[in-house]
Amino acid sequence: MADPLIEKFLLYIGTAKNFSPHTLKSYRNDLVQFAHFAAARGLGAEDALRFADMEAATVRGFGADLHRQKMSPATIERKLSALRTFFHHLLREGVVTKNPALAVPIPKKPKTRPKVLNVDDAFGMVESAKEDAPRDRAMLELFYGCGVRISELAGLRREDFDPVTCTIRVMGKGSKERELPVGRKALEALSAYLLKLPGKTGPLWPNKEGKPLGVRSVYNVVIKYARKAGAPVGVSPHTLRHTFATHMLDGGADLRSIQELLGHASLATTEKYTHVGIDHLMKVYDAAHPHAHKKGTAKIPAKRKTPAE
Repeated sequence: MADPLIEKFLLYIGTAKNFSPHTLKSYRNDLVQFAHFAAARGLGAEDALRFADMEAATVRGFGADLHRQKMSPATIERKLSALRTFFHHLLREGVVTKNPALAVPIPKKPKTRPKVLNVDDAFGMVESAKEDAPRDRAMLELFYGCGVRISELAGLRREDFDPVTCTIRVMGKGSKERELPVGRKALEALSAYLLKLPGKTGPLWPNKEGKPLGVRSVYNVVIKYARKAGAPVGVSPHTLRHTFATHMLDGGADLRSIQELLGHASLATTEKYTHVGIDHLMKVYDAAHPHAHKKGTAKIPAKRKTPAE
């Protein structure tokens, strides 16, 4: 059993902050791992830690230990961020007088651009699910047509689809609901699937026992058709979400609209797709525009920053 203060913190972020079960699991794993590290260094038992005695050196040593275990910068960043949030909670509760995790710099994870499919690969993957697999086709169409997260799609119920307004209601991060428009192709696939599904309520993707299909099973559906269509290696449900956002941006959608559709709390999270869109446009230019093949074509100068920037 974890330290009571850790359990109390997890209960707080799960109820008052509405953190998702997946996030709660990550926080629990990270804090239990830190508790094991601290206990091994004489700061109490794992279920009775002396958090008030912990200094920045304790947190720094934990980060160094993670590095020695060859954990990725992204994993170390997540674990140290969890500690910052936890000690901030203890500080607010009066358990500690300072947040030792604030004195430990968090390593920046390398910036990676989202993996996206081109239009032909996206269409080919979705269409590889023929009419004899209406459920799988509906899943793929919703992934690519609505940009939903895998947890959002797996959690859909039949009553979340409104055929009158052609929208679906999804439960996003932090238990925040949002309505998403369902495009023509996705609407056709979803309607065809629902015709074969008895009843008007219950899980949209029931398994043989009538229970919701698990996230892993949904993931396997996407991988199955990615391989069948010969899509690039590494395609996942999140790839289709990134592809949706990038193709929307390339089609002229504004960032605010994409932010709402994706359910991002911050516009900064959505802005990463601008770089993908520009890359795509430059590749199209290089491949198709006559000026791109003329010798001596002037290079486009880098944008100059204004004083306001």
